Amino acid sequence: MTIRNNKEFGEVVRIARQKQKLRQVDLARKASVRQALISEIENGAISAKLDTVIKILAALDMDLSIVPRKKAEFDPTEY
Repeated sequence: MTIRNNKEFGEVVRIARQKQKLRQVDLARKASVRQALISEIENGAISAKLDTVIKILAALDMDLSIVPRKKAEFDPTEY
């Protein structure tokens, strides 16, 4: 899945958490973060530090991959 903003990242986290039948508090404990932070991320309301993103993804048994964009142009208003 391609993620290009906070909202899309939050949706991915929410879907993965729900598929694993985890509550926000369960994911927060696994990732060693606050439950409120999980909620904020899932709602796209916060920009998380990279180390926090990696912790959350690891707690969900997911990895972060960086790949070249498929479209050539860059529109900063999309972010």
